[in-house]
Amino acid sequence: MDSLPQELIDKIIDNLPQPGFLFFSYSLVAKRWRRRSQQRAFDAISFSSEDDLNRWWTNIPQDSDGIPSYVHFLKTQHITTWNDPALFARVFKNFTSLAILFLYETRVYGGLPGLILRGEFGKRITALYLWSSFGSPATTMSTILSLPNLKKLWIKDYKITLGEPLSTHPVTPPREPLDSLIFQGGTGGVAESLTESRVISRYLSLNMDVPGTEQLIMISSKTVVGLSLYGV
Repeated sequence: MDSLPQELIDKIIDNLPQPGFLFFSYSLVAKRWRRRSQQRAFDAISFSSEDDLNRWWTNIPQDSDGIPSYVHFLKTQHITTWNDPALFARVFKNFTSLAILFLYETRVYGGLPGLILRGEFGKRITALYLWSSFGSPATTMSTILSLPNLKKLWIKDYKITLGEPLSTHPVTPPREPLDSLIFQGGTGGVAESLTESRVISRYLSLNMDVPGTEQLIMISSKTVVGLSLYGV
């Protein structure tokens, strides 16, 4: 085993049976199996409550090049309040390799744009899903625009909430159009906010029953190469 190149060991691990829980067993086979097995085990994680985040913070070493840096897909679900925003910031800032952020039935944390702009978190995110989630107009748009390499934005049944503190973090709109914008409805002027923030895309999939989607088509008229409409 010691004579095998690390690249070959990594390839062996990659071709073993894939259920996530098995990678924890693989990490115990030998010292040289540990890192790759952990990378596969923690490639995708999900939090369903703040208690989940707290357990992660308590039990997982928060090294900048350790387990948190192995996470490429992160999903939060059913988190309608953030009782301890400081915990959110402490945990999320260590996901420096995150590529996909999926917020389902989650309040978009008001400090998220600033967290993205201040550190490594968010720089590699290429896909953002906002499904049945909610947040203030400024926080929502600031979060989207603060992701410098965002390529795919999927918004479904999103709720704009008023009466919340506005985000004050400066943001720079994406330099390039999104590869795809999928908008399947929302309340409180989501489409209008996207239009005002000049979120443009090469591919659009839109629900025409939702007010404001015509404007999304107009602002992307010079870049769009694919268009899918439903509800018409």
